[in-house]
Parts: sequence; structure tokens; C-alpha cells
Amino acid sequence: MNKIILASHGEFSQGLKQTASMIIGDEGNIFALSAFRDEDEPIINQVERLLQTIGYEDVYILTDIFGGSVNNDLLTIQQEHPELHLFAGMNLPLVISIATQAGKIESNQLAAILEESRQGMIDCKQLLTTKINIGGDDL
Repeated sequence: MNKIILASHGEFSQGLKQTASMIIGDEGNIFALSAFRDEDEPIINQVERLLQTIGYEDVYILTDIFGGSVNNDLLTIQQEHPELHLFAGMNLPLVISIATQAGKIESNQLAAILEESRQGMIDCKQLLTTKINIGGDDL
């Protein structure tokens, strides 16, 4: 089973985990960790401790923002453990897609999942304006 570690600033990762669990159920394969300004334990230590428990195979670490302190800290874990997958810019479609894949995700499947999660970003105002301007009723 694929394991997902959500790592973010503040409580974003907990909210994302909770929402994903509402949609797909809680299979125990999604873990949420947070970095706070006044944290007791650095995020890198939290992730390392969790990895010692769940292992390093079929693990996908998702962070909130590329170049942020959480992502930068976890790049060192990625370098030490190339079997891990680290992605920045986590969103709900990405979490659900990875969590619902059965077995190992091949690189071509992973590329499709990432592209699909990017495609989930829609400017609804532009979409509605375009549909209204061309006279379409269906979205």
C-alpha cells in the first residue's frame, strides 16, 4: 500500500488529511505532520521518526510549497533515500490519486497523476465567462 506523508507549515496537512479521509475513507496510509514557528521538534526529525516506523518503500512525501522551509528540509531526506518520492505543491486531487492507487506507482503513472492534479486548477470565473460568451448552457 502506498504511504503518504503530508508535511506543511501550520495545520494545512491535518486539514488535507481529514478532507481526504472524508472522501476516500481512512485506510491508515496518510500521515500529517506540521512545522510551527515555535515547534518542539523540527519537521525533518518528525519525518525521519515516522519513516523508521512505516519504512521507506512506496512512500510519497507531499509538502505545501516548493522552496519553503518544510520542502527544503525534506530535500535532505530525499537525497539520503532516493526510493522516496518528494513533491511540492500538494493538493487534494494529488493526495486522493496517490492514496487510491493499488500497488507501486510506475513513473509514467506518476507523471499522469501529477499532470491531473495540475489540471484541477480551474479559473471558474474565466470558465463561466467563456461559456456565457459562446452561448453554451453546459459546463
